[in-house]
Amino acid sequence: MINYFLRSLIDWVFRKRSAGLALVRIGVPIFGFVLAGLTVGVKIPTSQGNFIFSWDSSGSIGALSWGVFFIALLIVFLGIFLIVRDIHQESRKKVIVIEARGLRDYQGQPMATSVPASILGRREQVVIDLRKGMVDGTILSPDAAIRRLESLPDDIARRCDGFDRSDISFALGGLAPVPFLFLLGVIVDDESQTFIMDWDRRQHAWRALTDEDDGNRFIVSGLDAINTTVKRVALCVSASYDVNEVDVRMVEPDAPIIKAELVGRNTHSHWSEVKQRQLAQQFLDIVMSLAQQGGVEISLFLAAPASLSLRLGTIYDRRNLPRIEVNQYEQSDPKRFPWAIRMPVAGLPHAELIQR
Repeated sequence: MINYFLRSLIDWVFRKRSAGLALVRIGVPIFGFVLAGLTVGVKIPTSQGNFIFSWDSSGSIGALSWGVFFIALLIVFLGIFLIVRDIHQESRKKVIVIEARGLRDYQGQPMATSVPASILGRREQVVIDLRKGMVDGTILSPDAAIRRLESLPDDIARRCDGFDRSDISFALGGLAPVPFLFLLGVIVDDESQTFIMDWDRRQHAWRALTDEDDGNRFIVSGLDAINTTVKRVALCVSASYDVNEVDVRMVEPDAPIIKAELVGRNTHSHWSEVKQRQLAQQFLDIVMSLAQQGGVEISLFLAAPASLSLRLGTIYDRRNLPRIEVNQYEQSDPKRFPWAIRMPVAGLPHAELIQR
């Protein structure tokens, strides 16, 4: 608790917006002037000549000096009181930092150390290691990873026990195959305040999505061919790499294909929070349009950065949207998509592994 208080105090010193800190910054210089016995003079030019204000704290106006001294002291103490009060309020908040590790070559620092100070609350790290059962980067036991992910709700409930919902927020990130990230997003969802981060491979560090929105969005095609007779569709979302239609046809030979292709896509075009929210809304609009047709199952082929994969999972409504399975791409596998995860949505109580 003491370590958290000291860390929070340091954060307050460097935080830009703090009423208490502002009062301390105002009061301390005034307090110093009085103690130092300085003479303060201000000359303001006017049309009628210079207006001169001067004050000598060591001169004949000692009573005024004492008055200013006590006012400065009051300002400083009031500022300190506000800082301590705000830190105390912040100590009631908790940030559950959930990091999925599913890449064998990851050796970076824990994500919890990079969560911005603007996200208020004590950090509580939850690391989900999905690398067990991997050989040369290929997951041989995806069902074991699914079981580890599905134990997360109980863990979250235990960590949230005794806290007001408004005092809990989540920081979410990970390096793992797309189906696991999407499933993690579905499990956490967006009913609580959720802050998503990503791993910057160029900087070798976790960071927030702070870049400017470049205005590029998905171009959607294929929705016009969907009607009430269609029961299953292949939704191909190309947000980083291209989803190859030939590969999709190997596992979905008959399903109509809907494409959402990001303009100007590359592996570094996702670092804007505003842009990701808009892309997520486009994805949600596509799924809702399919839901209106009734009885549709979605086979999702998603080529996207980790943060966007997580975000699409968090916005996927468990109750009101169609069943969806997220496919795993393996370039070395002749099937290209050897397995998929059917998400626990639309009445399905648990995630299911689909082996091909």
